[in-house]
Amino acid sequence: MKIHLGCGSNYLDGWVNLDLDSPVADTHADLRNPLPYPDASVDFIFNEHFLEHLSREQGVVFLRECRRVLKPGGVFRVSTPDLRWLVAQYVSGKLDEWADVGWMADTPCRLLNEGMRLWGHEFLYDLPELIQTLRGAGFGNTCSVAHRESSFPELAGLEGRPWHRELIVEAR
Repeated sequence: MKIHLGCGSNYLDGWVNLDLDSPVADTHADLRNPLPYPDASVDFIFNEHFLEHLSREQGVVFLRECRRVLKPGGVFRVSTPDLRWLVAQYVSGKLDEWADVGWMADTPCRLLNEGMRLWGHEFLYDLPELIQTLRGAGFGNTCSVAHRESSFPELAGLEGRPWHRELIVEAR
């Protein structure tokens, strides 16, 4: 089984697409609650731009749930904004990184504040924090991977958003 958690409008054929409010979701579920699957029942989990909408504490609970439902050898792929990249844009004064998706802050200060708070963001990760959090949730093998690329054919080409230096990690 392959599940796509927080699918939004990105429907993936061959996956069970879950989201609270999405009109394209196969299953409507509040991902802050336990996942509706038995232990060790899922082969692959994909999650894009959802983790940052949870507090750090909620994120740990969510990641533990993902770990719980994965089969031994199963893989979790997560994509989330990179706090270091946002800060680098702030420091450099570059305001147009996200213009292609309709967001361009007026000043560097607004870029940083809006990037951290708009769209319901609760907690942004850098790579060390994300890896540490995944390991704390029970994932032993974690690696940073490139946008839309994976050594697992099932996980390649899944991201539906344009790439803006998001963190993308696969964990087993």
